[in-house]
Amino acid sequence: MRQFASSGFRLWNLGIEAKVLYSAFCVLTFFGVVSSALYYGDLVGTGTRGIRRYYAGEDAPAAASAGDGAETTAGPAIEVPEEVERAHPPIVVAVTYRKLLEVTHFHLFTMPVVLLIVGHLFLATGLGDRAKIVWIVAASASVFAHLATPWIVRYAGGGLAILHALTGAALTLTMSVLTLYPVGAMWRRRPPSSRTEARAP
Repeated sequence: MRQFASSGFRLWNLGIEAKVLYSAFCVLTFFGVVSSALYYGDLVGTGTRGIRRYYAGEDAPAAASAGDGAETTAGPAIEVPEEVERAHPPIVVAVTYRKLLEVTHFHLFTMPVVLLIVGHLFLATGLGDRAKIVWIVAASASVFAHLATPWIVRYAGGGLAILHALTGAALTLTMSVLTLYPVGAMWRRRPPSSRTEARAP
């Protein structure tokens, strides 16, 4: 921690053991971000229709009709007469307040910690100050927005489902940069300009 407190600290000054530790953390965090995106896509379906169904309980007419070609993964296929399926479309229920609160509660205690750690590592790279500000602000805003949009979709309507998809894409992009860029920065050789600054009185 003393190294991070110094104003001139950069990741390439770390010892090999610290580089291995921080690299493992960043790479595993990146895989966590990717797995979350994959899990979310599998959970709610493709596009905004899945978001509308999961959070707002709204179903598109095409989803309720038979023979739409959508793949299902829940249980064995059962032959149901077409007229019965039209008369009794699948029940779509919005996510409950308690479930939404549970998920938000968990993410409010994990996402800020991850953002804080990878943000500190990102700030210790040789990237310019303006670029650092842009990426840190973008990552922070995407975390805030992605935690808020499920509530917006649930209580303001499924028409805003696109917001959750957009914030999810922004979160994936910004967190990928904040986790992968520091790994490259800590393992590459120290830039010549930094060596000159280190020798300067």
